[in-house]
Amino acid sequence: MSQETFSEKIIRVSYGTSIELGLKSALNMVPPTTAYLLHDRGCEGGCSFCPRSGGMKEESRLARVSWPEYKLSSVISGIQNSSANIKRICLQTTFNKAVESEVASISESLSSLKKPLCVTLHPSQTDFIPDLFNSGAEKVGIGLDAATENVYSIHKASCWKSDFPKVLEAIRKYPKRIGVHLIFGLGNSEEEFAKLINFLHESGCSAIALFAFTPIAGKETSGAARPPISSYRRIQTFRYLNSKRLINIDQIKFINGQIVSFGVSNSILEKELSDGEAFRTSGCNDCNRPFYNESPRGPIYNYPAKLSHPEVVTAFSELFNDPITANKIQIETQTAFS
Repeated sequence: MSQETFSEKIIRVSYGTSIELGLKSALNMVPPTTAYLLHDRGCEGGCSFCPRSGGMKEESRLARVSWPEYKLSSVISGIQNSSANIKRICLQTTFNKAVESEVASISESLSSLKKPLCVTLHPSQTDFIPDLFNSGAEKVGIGLDAATENVYSIHKASCWKSDFPKVLEAIRKYPKRIGVHLIFGLGNSEEEFAKLINFLHESGCSAIALFAFTPIAGKETSGAARPPISSYRRIQTFRYLNSKRLINIDQIKFINGQIVSFGVSNSILEKELSDGEAFRTSGCNDCNRPFYNESPRGPIYNYPAKLSHPEVVTAFSELFNDPITANKIQIETQTAFS
């Protein structure tokens, strides 16, 4: 990248965010409630599922989303003049220690907008967290992604024994200010995933952002696969109920690594899940990441807005893979969606 472009502080903006900020003329099917930005000066990481892995190249896509470039000054103006939909700013970063000072500078500029700011980091960058909090970030999200050492070593090209203790140290040092991103579908079982979620919540993690593994065209990701929607629904349900301290890992029954019981009565399960909140995008408050993991045509892994009554029924049907249960939910919750 040229010195001129670098000095102008070019930043990437998710396609949906660029529309919401008036930088691009188009319509959003579901407006983002967070302004998603990406600081991209090349990446040192080797994550198997990312188009940036394998070198310090820049890339216009991340997961399913395209990220066009704009001047930071234009983005800041767009946020200042944006609709009331934008409640938060999320500054995502690539793993590049050489430009951490610039990330801190941009964080300071964004925090002046008086909207809650989260900055995401690679697990190897936890020593950078104090600088981000000093620059005005409200929270830091860490892309742990995998739930066990063996899967981490396959897909993150980094050392779990070094990285995971640093992540835990940060969570405990900054209670309720450190979130963790996890990707279901990299090869972990539901049991492994649920155990890590439970442990992170008990350790003081502020929020767990769940992602479904999204294959990249032309890129092989060994051992990873698009998770079955029913399996993803069970993970969403466990995360949601566990975050509310309604269940813990000791109550869950597993068979061959799969959740077969949440350890509570059907009536409690129906009551707590009937509003569909468990199946919405998880992470920081006001983070909805529209269609980050899926096509609008579906299946929808993370619902980006309040679920309609038919969507709640569908999600329950997927969770239990049992139409009879879904019909029962429909009867018991229909007044809430009339």
